[in-house]
Amino acid sequence: AGVVLISPSSEIFPSAYKLQFDNTNNTAEYEALLLGLELARQKGIRNIKVQGDAELIVNQ
Repeated sequence: AGVVLISPSSEIFPSAYKLQFDNTNNTAEYEALLLGLELARQKGIRNIKVQGDAELIVNQ
């Protein structure tokens, strides 16, 4: 699963994670969302805009 955080000043923080279980593409997209939110929380980010290419996940 891949996550990229981009700051308002365009600083880029890419992260990659290996999911340790069998999953569907939707499950992988959802896990990436959760990982990205957790990474943002750990960095102290309080205002976030989420973007993604998985319509099912983004529109929930």
